[in-house]
Amino acid sequence: MKKLIYFVLILSLFLCCAPKQEKVEKIIEDGVEIVLNHIEPYKIKGEPATFILEEKFSIDTERDEIAEAGLTEIWHFDVDSEGNIYFTSYFTRDYGVFIFDKNGNFVKSFGRRGQGPGEIQQPASIKINSRDEVTIIDMERKKLLIFDKNGRLIEEMPVSSNMDEINALKNGKYLIQKRIVEEETPSEYLAQLPLLLCSSEFEEIKELGRQRFPNYDRIKRFKGVWPVFTWSVSDGKIFVGNDESGYEINVYDLEGNLIKKIKKEYKHVEIPEEYKKGLLKVLEPYKNKIYFPKDWPPFQYLFSDDEGRLFVMTFEEGLHTGEYMFDIFNPDGIFIARASLGNYGYLEYRGGKGPLDVKATSNYLYCIKEKESGYKKLVVYNMKWE
Repeated sequence: MKKLIYFVLILSLFLCCAPKQEKVEKIIEDGVEIVLNHIEPYKIKGEPATFILEEKFSIDTERDEIAEAGLTEIWHFDVDSEGNIYFTSYFTRDYGVFIFDKNGNFVKSFGRRGQGPGEIQQPASIKINSRDEVTIIDMERKKLLIFDKNGRLIEEMPVSSNMDEINALKNGKYLIQKRIVEEETPSEYLAQLPLLLCSSEFEEIKELGRQRFPNYDRIKRFKGVWPVFTWSVSDGKIFVGNDESGYEINVYDLEGNLIKKIKKEYKHVEIPEEYKKGLLKVLEPYKNKIYFPKDWPPFQYLFSDDEGRLFVMTFEEGLHTGEYMFDIFNPDGIFIARASLGNYGYLEYRGGKGPLDVKATSNYLYCIKEKESGYKKLVVYNMKWE
């Protein structure tokens, strides 16, 4: 009998669903609608604002049958319109892509390791486009490979070596995140990661924002907090959050037009002394250059579902260690709920930490979690909105 895990989101535990604000506040600035959200969620008539997560199955790399299939490490994944799950990993030996069906059963692997047509040497990301085609960036070969859902090669396209992620949009354009290293940037930045809307030929149309990393050797002072730049695509919209603008999410259409801004008041969370001491120890040669703001940024990460809901991970802790609260916005950008998604896959790495892949589609939530043993698993939940 399958184990059921319920996150019952109620006022006294995880969800605030009885707010004081009844009238949604909106303003227009420079022709753009701005939705003003407050600390507590709005109560919208007819709007489902609570949900239950029921575990359907998991794909656990610690299980022998998963390892025997060749998937020993989970890093990136995506899901097609039928619920089939596609994984890719840096660390697999023989193949670059692994397919599991909607019930978590292994189907096949494809994309043999190598340098030939249809082969994959160093997969950097995997995305399923609107035609259920599998797109993969091979960093070693500097190519974008496009396969059909059964693993047959459709096309290979050369790409720039500094393209970290490529998302094929429904209108034929691409959303690309590039990596610009020190030699190409002002001296105060070690690297920058611009998010670019590009044509079908990868020609830049518009920049939607960028993440900047300071060059510790050349800058006089720098903030002791990792810069937050996070984005997601769904329901014909591009959501972009940058902590440099506070709690503000820019919403673009697929042509790159700014159509909405989502703003929110937030609970300030102080940066703990333990974190400061740990960072000063790691960056001991630069300790005289580091300064710490009083509080964490307003958010850490965001993702959206296929209906246009937006989930924003804050620095507010949940009831259990390692859990964080998510602010949930409806497709109109209205704050409707606050919830924890449990110990969702946040991974420590390189002295920092970052989220593992997560996807919400067809009322299912897919998220990678790291186990106490160090192995990772993909957990699939049925998401029931009420």
